[in-house]
Amino acid sequence: MTYKKITGTFIDEITVDIPSQNWGPQEWEREFDTFAEAGLDTVVLIRAGCGERLACPSKAVSDRVATLPVYVDLVRLFLDLSEARGIGFYLGLYDSNHFWYRHDWRTEVEINRAFIAEMWERYGDSPAFRGWYLPHETTDSSLRILDINTTLAEQAKSSTGLPVLISPYYMGRKDIAGAQPVRTPEEHRRIWEEIFGRYQGLVDACAFQDATTDLLQLEEYTKATVEAARGTGIAIWSNAETFDRDMPIRFPPTDWRKLAHRLDTVQPYVDKIITFEFPHFMSPNSMWPSAQALYRRYQDLIADRTR
Repeated sequence: MTYKKITGTFIDEITVDIPSQNWGPQEWEREFDTFAEAGLDTVVLIRAGCGERLACPSKAVSDRVATLPVYVDLVRLFLDLSEARGIGFYLGLYDSNHFWYRHDWRTEVEINRAFIAEMWERYGDSPAFRGWYLPHETTDSSLRILDINTTLAEQAKSSTGLPVLISPYYMGRKDIAGAQPVRTPEEHRRIWEEIFGRYQGLVDACAFQDATTDLLQLEEYTKATVEAARGTGIAIWSNAETFDRDMPIRFPPTDWRKLAHRLDTVQPYVDKIITFEFPHFMSPNSMWPSAQALYRRYQDLIADRTR
């Protein structure tokens, strides 16, 4: 079996719980060169907007929500940088961080339906535009997520023909579950059989966040995910988190040994490995010196596994 490397990354430029690196076009060009050198063929902008902040101008959003000025069209920049390097770009939709949390899923959908049409009209001629990402992440069917995601996936696929990616999380750790009990792999399988059934024909790939379960249980949860998706045509990827959830600060680059274990564990089960996310947590260009070291350790691991 050929060892699967990380071949894709999210970009979190509308940062929520990680710091901004304050990069401009020059820094992003250097980073996309690094993507190509590292063998990445997929870049996913995790969200093109969150709340009042946007990565590109959007009348669809600003007509409904008060927004801050857009100083750089990052979507156009990322598409152009991707095109020049043969990288496929997935565009994440808008997350209001408001309506759907208040069970007003219809307003969340209305804004995003207009947003999809607007983004496709503006950027659809780019050969690098290869897919869509649905940024409304949950672990199950709560917050009307099935209504949100099925509606938006159907529109994105029917109007553009491009694939749709999601990246949910496991209820596999106490810090994730909170007051609720941690779910067993069997409970996870049963819940996601139903969800994947709803997503069949609409969602093309699902990359669970791999550090949302304990290290020693990742294989069980990954197996359960593959079983739940069987027969649906939904490809199972892995989202290898390169940040550390276990440190008292939020969030530094992860310990390289944790990353190595998680990469080794999912090898037999997944079709592709992407990460959240290379620029902050595993890039030699990152603001974190330990990210630079993580990249070197990752290169050492890949050299060892592929010799």
